[in-house]
Amino acid sequence: MERPIARARRLRPVALAGLLAILAACSNSESSTPAQTRAVTPVDLATAGSIRVVVSYTGTPPTPKLINMSGTPACAAAHPAAVSDQSLMVSGGRLANAVVYIKSGLGDRAFATASDPVVIDQKGCLYDPHVVALMVGQPLRFRNSDQEAHNVHGHPKTVDAWNFLMSRPGSTRDVSFDKPEVGIAVACDVHPWMRAYVSVFDNPYFAVTPSDGTITLKAVPPGDYVVAAWHEALGTLVRPVRLAPSATADVEFTFQGANDAG
Repeated sequence: MERPIARARRLRPVALAGLLAILAACSNSESSTPAQTRAVTPVDLATAGSIRVVVSYTGTPPTPKLINMSGTPACAAAHPAAVSDQSLMVSGGRLANAVVYIKSGLGDRAFATASDPVVIDQKGCLYDPHVVALMVGQPLRFRNSDQEAHNVHGHPKTVDAWNFLMSRPGSTRDVSFDKPEVGIAVACDVHPWMRAYVSVFDNPYFAVTPSDGTITLKAVPPGDYVVAAWHEALGTLVRPVRLAPSATADVEFTFQGANDAG
């Protein structure tokens, strides 16, 4: 059930009337952390292996668009140099900010939930980091390091939506999830260029690619899996993987740029 947010008497009523209308409710995602209802399935580390993944991009990537913050001087002042959009970051043919994960093959295994929060900071009127991943029940912590007020508006398809205001510098607010979902968009309705993506999994076998496009999923039980790579602008690719006991399986995903199609 949705509940109204607290009144913001100290905010300028004319300037923020439209925003407060948008922020009329917060979902119960903040308190939806599930209890550990199943016994954790132990992983035999003596036979577990690794899945090493490389995510590449073919073709010439488009020139990143510059973000125009001139309408909000405080945001523009935080960036002496030009700021580029982060929706497609390619370096040396490798793709950053792709979410790699085991899509299927783990059966009915249950895993302990990580307790440390994953943090997305609002700094310089940008979300940092741009892409994060975490487990079901693990806290996702939003922090506002700006003097500017932001709102954090999640746009999921499966989990409960959320939308709340963060007006105080240094404030934090946690959200948690009771089911998986890949690629949840998060936006700030005050600053429309602010966007992040959150993926939630019911197992610990996931990672976000750094600039070299390479990650390793460790301590994976031997078996047959489907591994996926998701990217906000390029969609999802999947690959079957057979992991032998105590082995390392290599997987490569190659996303094709629009100018390389055909």
